[in-house]
Amino acid sequence: MKLISDFNFLPTFQAYAQAFNHTCKIGWDQKEFNGVRLHHLVYPFLRQTLPAQLCTSARMKATEALISVRVKLKKNKKTSCPKSKLCSMRLDSQSHSVWFDKNEVSILTIQGRVKGIKFQSYDYFDQFRAWKRKSAELIYNKGRVLLTFVFEKLVPDYEYKSDAFIGVDRGIRRIAVTSNKLFFDGGKVRAISQRYQDLKANLQSCGSRSAKRHLRKMSKKENRFRKDHNHCISKKIVQSLPVGSTIILEDLKYIREKCRQRKKQRREFHSWSFFQLEEFLKYKSEAHDCFIAYVDARYTSQKCSHCGHIDRSNRKNQTQFKCTRCGYTLNADLNASFNIRNNYLDSIGHPSRASVNRPIVADSKALCKAQNSTGLDTSHALCGLGS
Repeated sequence: MKLISDFNFLPTFQAYAQAFNHTCKIGWDQKEFNGVRLHHLVYPFLRQTLPAQLCTSARMKATEALISVRVKLKKNKKTSCPKSKLCSMRLDSQSHSVWFDKNEVSILTIQGRVKGIKFQSYDYFDQFRAWKRKSAELIYNKGRVLLTFVFEKLVPDYEYKSDAFIGVDRGIRRIAVTSNKLFFDGGKVRAISQRYQDLKANLQSCGSRSAKRHLRKMSKKENRFRKDHNHCISKKIVQSLPVGSTIILEDLKYIREKCRQRKKQRREFHSWSFFQLEEFLKYKSEAHDCFIAYVDARYTSQKCSHCGHIDRSNRKNQTQFKCTRCGYTLNADLNASFNIRNNYLDSIGHPSRASVNRPIVADSKALCKAQNSTGLDTSHALCGLGS
């Protein structure tokens, strides 16, 4: 929400960012990642410029940043001390008050508490007014001050599960393909991304003042476009499913570290927003009483969903899949979504996947024929055949 006020929040943001950077530096230099001990080290210094609640808030944000850095260090990844030019301010119940009926808020600053600040509300926000308000985030963006709220709502455990299992294959050329044959092409996203990339390169090479103004104006436009596109895709996927369905996704954790790409493919691969789509599917599925499950991502693109044969040469090109054993032909991404669904059903022993035991039955019949030809007793072999 956009704040409508003539008050200058910039000094408060600058002091907050200074407190954040100071806390990060102390924690980084002394290798201190405990929030309580870090609080005792930095609080007297932070209190000189910030109110008590904002001191605690800045220290908590810095502690979270240091903990994320420590996780990277444990994985032997390159990292450095966290630093921010102008980070957002986290506000708790004691550093801000809000009246939604008046569209009015009061905020704690370095100059005291500022009351009677109006904010612009939207119709979409009305559905969250009855939810429990937790905290808020104050953001300074290009001279505008934005306020975001965090709401919480108890969702009852929904135990009913239908027999609808939908596999979702995520990719770059096609953003998502579902096993119920929904295709979401990524051509528009790739075209707009390439256009922004070319425009940024031309403006950066120019280096004039007007070019820099243009760069500031178009910053984060591509990110907003991708976010909106992922919202639309996740919404359509969830709305196409009956209540109690299970959405099955590949576990793509660490895929950027595991997969090697050609130089021309690296920018497109590392800008792939698969995790954002996954997060949108998670919370939208909860609201629609659906479930999320994960399977291993290995060989889902090389495996035949008809006979189970795995071969790299099965995938002829980006879009065509043809099994080298049985000749089964299908769209490659649709075949991968079938494999994702089938792998999950196999893992839970679903009755619909009982057909995988057919080769064992065929061997039993062959054994019976061999025993009959030799005059042996076949009563034990026939017991499991049902015929």
